[in-house]
Parts: sequence; structure tokens; C-alpha cells
Amino acid sequence: MAYSAVVRRLLISCPSDIPRTDLAVVHQAITRWNGVYGEQFGAAVVPISWGENAAAEFGRPPQDAINEQLADRCDCCLALFGNRMGTPSAIAESGTAEEIERLSNGQKYVGILRSRRPINPGTIDLAEAVRLEAYLKSLQRTSLILEYADDAQLARHVDTMLSVVISRDQGRASDLLTKSRVAEVWARLVREGNQWLLVLHNTGDAVASEVTVAVDNAQWRIMTDHHEMAPLVQALPPGGEIRFLVIAGFSAPRTALCTVTWKDERGRQTNSASVRLV
Repeated sequence: MAYSAVVRRLLISCPSDIPRTDLAVVHQAITRWNGVYGEQFGAAVVPISWGENAAAEFGRPPQDAINEQLADRCDCCLALFGNRMGTPSAIAESGTAEEIERLSNGQKYVGILRSRRPINPGTIDLAEAVRLEAYLKSLQRTSLILEYADDAQLARHVDTMLSVVISRDQGRASDLLTKSRVAEVWARLVREGNQWLLVLHNTGDAVASEVTVAVDNAQWRIMTDHHEMAPLVQALPPGGEIRFLVIAGFSAPRTALCTVTWKDERGRQTNSASVRLV
């Protein structure tokens, strides 16, 4: 069935050391998001990159052509870094850095991800790595830079980013989300093989933002990308799920009260449910 949607262009920007396999994961995540959440958000996201969408042009610097053809027409940007800063442009540390600054100055959303995939140290250009570390350090006060070490983490970051971008928009998607729609987030436990997973599921018809979860059992541990922090999901779309590994010792109590909190148009909301390892 057809539905109306606002189309947004997402600029994918990266130096040359980001492999095509990572870019394929990003494209797959965008395609999945469009298929699963596009109708609910009234939105569609189109990936844009210079390798796929730029036209050859003679007579001016390449970055100027990319800016005019692509960057200035995009609504948001996903920048990926590995271990290279990239080729300097006329006014920035690299083409990717210039695109980040250009979209940010235009009040457009920019998300930055850093690859932490295993790599042969012998293939790293030390000078490039030093440039990159200095650049990322200069952004730390004004930017939340997240890392990924595998395909699943990368896809999850893209999925969350798209939900945040669309939910912040003031156009068609924002209108749809303000028509008496609310989020409802519930927790449940599922078993996969020898592992227990805590699943947060948004059964409502609005985005749940700043989602947190806690259990009252001190002997249960919910594992996250940052083990010292409680799970935090910036945006969970309608119908969306996210899973966390649960670690519990053999002597730990088998039941716990799980409390989920989130924000929607009503303000801060809470659901509590008893979950059990069986």
C-alpha cells in the first residue's frame, strides 16, 4: 500500500580506509529502516556519497564540486573514520572534515562513528593516525563520537541515528508524531542458546527517547557497549526492539523487577515488569 513520506538525503562521508563492506552495512541498515519504520515516521532516507552520486566536473577543486553537487543538498551526514584522516582540502583537515563542518554550520544533523575493527598494525600510516586522533580529540567537547567493532554495532548505530534524525525534524515526520501518539516500552527476557537477552520493545506508536532500564537484582548484570554505564537508548522507534545480554550467576535469584523509563510527548514515563530466568 502506498503512503506519503518526506524524503531526506543522508550524506555518507569517509576517508578511503573505510572498506566497502562497512559502506554496504550502512546501506543495508538504511534500507531496513525505510522498510520497517518509514511508513510509521512518514519518512524515507536516501543515502548519498561522492563515489556513487558525484558527477565528473572540470575546472575547479574536487571538494568544491562535491559540496555543491552533494553536501549542500543533503539534510544530514554520517561520517565514518577508521585510522586515516584523509586528504586535506583547501580549508579543512580533510574532505570529510570539511563536509562535517559544512553541514553542522547549516544546522544539520551530523553523526560521527569510529571503526574499532581489528586491523594489522603494520598497515597503519602512523602520521595519518596521529592526525585523526588530534582531530577527533578536538571534537570531543562538542560531539558524541561512537565506536563500532562489528557489523551489528555499525547497523545499530545507523538505525538509532536515523530515528533521532527523523524524530527531530520539524516537517512531515514531526507532524505525524504529534497527533496524540505515545510510546510504550516493555521489557522481557528471551533465551537464545545458552544466553539470556533482555529485550526492550516499543509497542506504542511514537518514538521513545532517552530509554533506560534497570533491574532490582544486584546479581544480574546487563551488558552494554560501555560496561560501566546503565543501558541507554537515545531513540526507540514504534515497533522497535533492542537487546542486551544478561549475565547472572548460578546462585543468583531467578526473578527480578525490571523498570523501564523513557520520554515521549507526555514527559517521562515508566513501566515495571517482573522477569524470570527459566
